[in-house]
Amino acid sequence: MGGKRQVSSLRFRVSSLKSKAAFLAMAVAFLAGCATTGPAPESRFDGEMASLEKRCACRVGLGALHIESGKSYFYRGDDVFESASVIKIAVLTEAIARAQQGEIDLSERWTLSQDGKADGSGTLLILDAGLNPTWNDLLTLMIGPSDNTATNAWIERLGVDRINARMASLGFHVIHIYGTIPALSRRSEKPSPWSGFRLGDVSPREVARWMALVSRGELLDASASARIFEYLDKDPSRLRAARRFGSENLWAGKTGSMSGVRNDAGILRTKKGRFVLAVLTDRSKVEAVSSADHPSVLAIADAARTVVEAWSRELPDLPEKPR
Repeated sequence: MGGKRQVSSLRFRVSSLKSKAAFLAMAVAFLAGCATTGPAPESRFDGEMASLEKRCACRVGLGALHIESGKSYFYRGDDVFESASVIKIAVLTEAIARAQQGEIDLSERWTLSQDGKADGSGTLLILDAGLNPTWNDLLTLMIGPSDNTATNAWIERLGVDRINARMASLGFHVIHIYGTIPALSRRSEKPSPWSGFRLGDVSPREVARWMALVSRGELLDASASARIFEYLDKDPSRLRAARRFGSENLWAGKTGSMSGVRNDAGILRTKKGRFVLAVLTDRSKVEAVSSADHPSVLAIADAARTVVEAWSRELPDLPEKPR
């Protein structure tokens, strides 16, 4: 009798193990099915982005990152776009690097001349020659008001090759500046010096990565990142990527505009954490250069909102909103 009970017990254990193995196999298959049939993280917003392109009759590129969770999304992430003034982040990077190395004293003063004035955006072009702002003032003017005269002063001081070499050394192989901005004295020339003009190249992925490094304190080093962030945070436009978000959501960033081009990139700080957004647009035929309701500007706003609102529904509130 004892032998029969042992055989029966052994058969029960074998049967139990087989049942468990079968259950585990089913669970693995179920989870694998969920992973393959659920929405792909990198393509969940593609349809909305394509719809925005049709609506604005422009090309849209988006790089979006959430710092705390590691979420990411890219649409045309590696496509090359005209930078417009977004390229000024490369100039800022080189300026701060050289200042930290002791090669440049930001408290030194620069003298505005009539010949040194650049066409396009900024306030220096309407001020009298002889003004003596500091080089630090010129960085502030270059990033916030996007002053082209201040930008040219910095490009000429730093050198295009050294700016590009710095960006390449940091792993940015698309971000590239070509030269200075056309001078104000050339405004009446025919053909226009702006015709076919290219200031620089950027991609959504690289601009988003640059902003993320600044946000995490990892661009050059923590001190440099903090200084760079201060310039981005001084006077950012909220008419583009931050347009659909209330003022309680803090924005630091850099815009860019040229004929057919509208760009914006920056860091949005909310109770859900830090969202890095780099939205680039080009190929627009609408020529209203300064319009806040330009179709490309609205596309930038809606692209940013699409991702931030979707991710925010999935993210917990932070104990304290990032500053």
